[in-house]
Amino acid sequence: MSEKPVPPFGPQIIKQCIPHRDPMLMITKVVSLADGIIDIENHVSEDAPFFAGHFPGNPIMPGVLITETCAQGGAMLIELSGFIDGATEFMAFTGIDKAKFRRPVKPNDTLCVQVKIAKQRGPLYKFESVAKVDGDIVATVDFSASIMKF
Repeated sequence: MSEKPVPPFGPQIIKQCIPHRDPMLMITKVVSLADGIIDIENHVSEDAPFFAGHFPGNPIMPGVLITETCAQGGAMLIELSGFIDGATEFMAFTGIDKAKFRRPVKPNDTLCVQVKIAKQRGPLYKFESVAKVDGDIVATVDFSASIMKF
């Protein structure tokens, strides 16, 4: 992608930036990008297939998918900041350094995630993220990812 899109924007442009697709595309909207921080949203549909088994009668979004949402936010940040050639490279998870889950994410919640780069060395990036629902922190995730070739 030669010209980087300017937020806010939805799934059609998100799919031009990162290789994720349904059912693993966890970002429904990029809200803003400023000062090296990206804000994204994931509207958690009540029809999401994971709710059927996690947990029947008391559906909650799995922590691993909250973590994946944060990681995709990091990939969007790197792409929109111009640190990667999206045509030949992508971001791949290399580690979860710390994750804390404070409260459940339920069907029809909008998961709002803010991601920033904490450190960078060569192709390796460390990120810090905060996930909120209705302004309340539901998770904090520190993770790393590396630029990889397709």
